[in-house]
Amino acid sequence: MGFVLLVFLAWLITVLYTVINKKQTFIENTFVYLFTLVININFTWIVYEELKLAEISDRALDYTAFLIHRSITLPLVIVIAINLYRTSNTFGSKVFKTALSVLFLVFAIAIARYFDILEYKNWSILYEIIYLLLLHFLAIYSLKSFENIKTRGVRGS
Repeated sequence: MGFVLLVFLAWLITVLYTVINKKQTFIENTFVYLFTLVININFTWIVYEELKLAEISDRALDYTAFLIHRSITLPLVIVIAINLYRTSNTFGSKVFKTALSVLFLVFAIAIARYFDILEYKNWSILYEIIYLLLLHFLAIYSLKSFENIKTRGVRGS
C-alpha cells in the first residue's frame, strides 16, 4: 500500500507541475530539478547507507517507492515551490509556500515510515524537516547564482 500511495503522490506532483503556470524557463526548472536531485541523492546515500542513521526496506516495491520519492517527488516539489515564489510579492507568502512544500514532503515521509519503507534509527523527523528547509534555500540561492551567471554570459557576448 505504501508503494501505491507514494507512486500516486509522485504522479500527482508530476501532473501538477505540468499544469501550473511556470514563471521560470525550461532551463531554470531543469537546473533546479537536477541540482536538488544531486544534493538529495548524495544526502540520502550518506544518511541511509554510510552513517546508517535510518534504514530503507529491502523489499523491492518498497525500495522502488523510496527511489520514486527521492528522485521524482522531492525535486519536483521544490521546483513547483520555486515557481510559486515568483508569483508572490510578500515574504510571508513565500514562507507559507515553503512551509506547505515541506509539509507535503513530510507527509510523504510519514507514509513511508507508516508502511515500513523507512525506519529511523538515530534520525528523526525534525532532522528531516531541517534538511528539507535547507534544501529549499540551497535551491533558491543556486538558482539566483545560475541566473547571475546566465546574465553575465549574455552581457559578455
